[in-house]
Amino acid sequence: MQKKYPFILPLFRSILFIIVGVLFAIVTNKSLEQASKWWSVICTVCNIITIVVLVAICKSEGYSYRKLIGYQKGQNDLKYTLLIVMIMLILGMGGMYGFGFMIYGYVPVTMVQPVPVWIAIINVILLPLTVVFAELPLYFGYALNGIEKVTGNKILAIVYPMFFYALQHSFIPLLFDWKHIMFRFLSFLPLMSVLGIIYYKKRKLQPLMIGHAVLDLATGIQILMTSISPALFEMMKVMSIH
Repeated sequence: MQKKYPFILPLFRSILFIIVGVLFAIVTNKSLEQASKWWSVICTVCNIITIVVLVAICKSEGYSYRKLIGYQKGQNDLKYTLLIVMIMLILGMGGMYGFGFMIYGYVPVTMVQPVPVWIAIINVILLPLTVVFAELPLYFGYALNGIEKVTGNKILAIVYPMFFYALQHSFIPLLFDWKHIMFRFLSFLPLMSVLGIIYYKKRKLQPLMIGHAVLDLATGIQILMTSISPALFEMMKVMSIH
């Protein structure tokens, strides 16, 4: 294992979102605010790039990507997986509502802006599918285990990937607004902290991946709903402020 890779990859992911977000805005001749409704498409592109990078690194280090995620048929415990899903839903929604009201006085609905319906349909599948194979394998499967192996420091092994895992959300979507950046980072910090500790103790990625897929599927469905009925988004926007 390259000693620097477990430290570089978490940072790489945040930089990737910034670069792809800026390039998307330039190529489509949109402002960052106008481009923000396309965040799910940008995220899917970044996920695919991340997966390709992970597969290449695994191959260069002499093992498979499948080994990285630790897939074993029949390994999943249904009750444990359902518990993880519930924890992720509670912490994910709790973080967004809590810090949304703390920073804005309401919960922004930026993440569920309508897009063309055909894009929304495709991304209901692609977004959760690519996220689960990009994020958790990178931050926990590779970085957490790698940092622990390189340094022997379990606190650093948990805190470093967890910090950058939360930080990447500051750039999804990419808006250079301190309230947006702070809101997105703090919203995900409690969830990522708990997930880091759970993974460190259990070393099982699959239940976490399933939980993450549920969260992103729910988000994808909301985007599809507002895309089918843009009036629904306008109503959500008014309700969130009031």
